Amino acid sequence: MLNLHELLCFRLGAATRKIHRYYNNRLSQYGITLAQSFILISLLDRDGLTMRQLAERLELDSSAITGLVDRLEKEQFVERQPVPEDRRALQIVLSPRGRELAEKIVPAIREFHDRLMAALSPEEHATLEVVLLKINRLVES
Repeated sequence: MLNLHELLCFRLGAATRKIHRYYNNRLSQYGITLAQSFILISLLDRDGLTMRQLAERLELDSSAITGLVDRLEKEQFVERQPVPEDRRALQIVLSPRGRELAEKIVPAIREFHDRLMAALSPEEHATLEVVLLKINRLVES
């Protein structure tokens, strides 16, 4: 019989779900999810990304991005605006309210990252980076 806990994909998925649950609990006080926070932080870094650019940056499909942006727009955190060079495209920009929220959540997002980095030796961190890169390449091939 196959033990799920022996499967690396199961264990990675379980760890990922726990991390998402942790962040979603932390971000619930702001009324957003982890996935929505990634959009806000991406726009804080480079405001005015198109839907396609957000999808590429966050490695999500366009339908997922559309749903996330729809919810952020409903809460008035972002706005869709035409791209001056291409009227068919829309860029997503932070509203003042969205910018304020994005700046507020960055420390909450960094906290767990910093705790994880502190728990890993430099060698473990380097190994984790190599393993993640290998997993990504394997899945993409």
